[in-house]
Amino acid sequence: MKNQNKNIYRALLILTFIGLNLLIVSAISQVITYLNTGADKSKMLNLSLKSESVYKPHLLWSDTLNPSRPLEKPTQKRVAQDYLNAWYVREVAFNSGEQKGLEDYYTESARKKIDSLITVNNSANTRIEATTLSHDLKLEFYSADGQLISFTDNNVEEAKRVFKGEELLLEEQSSSTYRVVMLLEDGFWRIRQFVKIPSLKKDSIVQKGIVTKFKDLHQGVNYYPKSSAWDTFGEAFNQDTLSTDFKKIRSLGFNTIRVFVGYKDFGEADVKAEKLVKLKILMDVAHKQKLQVIVTLFDFYGDYSVIDWSNTFMHSRQIVNALKGHPALACYDVKNEPNLDFDSRGEKLVRFWLKSHLAHIKQLDPKTAVTIGWSNLQSAQLLLESVDIVSFHSYQSFESFKTEFKELKSKTSKPLVLQEFGLSTYSGIWNPLGASEQKQADYYSDFLGFAAQNELNYTLWTLYDFNEIPTAVVGRLPWRKAQQKHFGLYKDNGEAKKAVEVVKQYTNAR
Repeated sequence: MKNQNKNIYRALLILTFIGLNLLIVSAISQVITYLNTGADKSKMLNLSLKSESVYKPHLLWSDTLNPSRPLEKPTQKRVAQDYLNAWYVREVAFNSGEQKGLEDYYTESARKKIDSLITVNNSANTRIEATTLSHDLKLEFYSADGQLISFTDNNVEEAKRVFKGEELLLEEQSSSTYRVVMLLEDGFWRIRQFVKIPSLKKDSIVQKGIVTKFKDLHQGVNYYPKSSAWDTFGEAFNQDTLSTDFKKIRSLGFNTIRVFVGYKDFGEADVKAEKLVKLKILMDVAHKQKLQVIVTLFDFYGDYSVIDWSNTFMHSRQIVNALKGHPALACYDVKNEPNLDFDSRGEKLVRFWLKSHLAHIKQLDPKTAVTIGWSNLQSAQLLLESVDIVSFHSYQSFESFKTEFKELKSKTSKPLVLQEFGLSTYSGIWNPLGASEQKQADYYSDFLGFAAQNELNYTLWTLYDFNEIPTAVVGRLPWRKAQQKHFGLYKDNGEAKKAVEVVKQYTNAR
């Protein structure tokens, strides 16, 4: 008996030791992830800006006509790059309070004004986080010897946050126009003169009738292929797989899917052409099967720092320009669960990025609705005035959901989308009392019945169970991975769960 007790104590000690180690490993991995996603580009000036572009606002030359000498394409490109680099080092200087890098992109006389402003800011304990999002250059003069150039930069879209110590004093997005003179010195085009002038007026964008695609009830599912969870557009991408899966989705009576664009996966600011091709193929296959697609533009992104905005705005610009006008496009979902970044990045910064991004997307495509995929109903009350559709996720009990839904609905008349909800059927060593298939079926009976009664749009989580869950999704803890593998309506072998019949009942699938 004594030996048996000793063995029990030993086993408990071993299990405790293993559990503590798992928690430590998880904590370390989360810290590393945080540091990687939040890399401050103001500390990246040791990179060679000449060889690697780290600052990528949208830039175009709308006019390059010059009577004295043609502006050669290589010069045009080099001037634009050095001009953007000048903006970048200036913004970093105003944020850090240091003059590093300025000598490469500003002449000595131009630096004096910047240096004096930095001195004033430092004495007042003030710093500025700023970036530009777009530049429209019009050539004024290019000298015959190729050593001097003058141009106007029209309606520069700028985002700015001003701090005194840690206190946020100002947060704004504005448009300004500048007259610029640059000199070629030591292989660099340096700014000699930089003056703000009155801006040209821009035509306002009419935002009428853009939510017509949500006039009919949208019923659907979040979609990943069975064999490539969280990697829809990876190496396993296959058009036949999409066609088979979308036919299955239609057979359930669904008319909508939600898909995810991974920020890093798609190439960040330099969106990979092959990824856009795959995204368009998915849209075409969905249209053929009479499915509408909610496209989430940012997944696995968590920086939001103002200096990074030019990269994120360039990312969404390329995705939106590729998709706008597609008949299968239901709406743009700007970001998946951004409120989960409030604690680590600051709620004000995340909301500033979201609001600015919503306006940016509407400017690119005023005919398509925009939304935000909030992780809960409380956060869905934020930015109601900026979205066309109010989207939220819920993995809570049905009773709690009903109470919170009633409150949210009282705050807005805009279309509502229950964008993620579901119940895992995992039952095993990590959760021996997990939900059965019958419990999952009952869960969907409650939620889908409620959705039908309240004309609530929805996309449930998800079509399939998965064999593998990437660590980046839920971390390394095995009980979290195990839970996430079993939310599907179908098992990983393709066998239907009991919930499938419930779904068909509420979608009136034939």
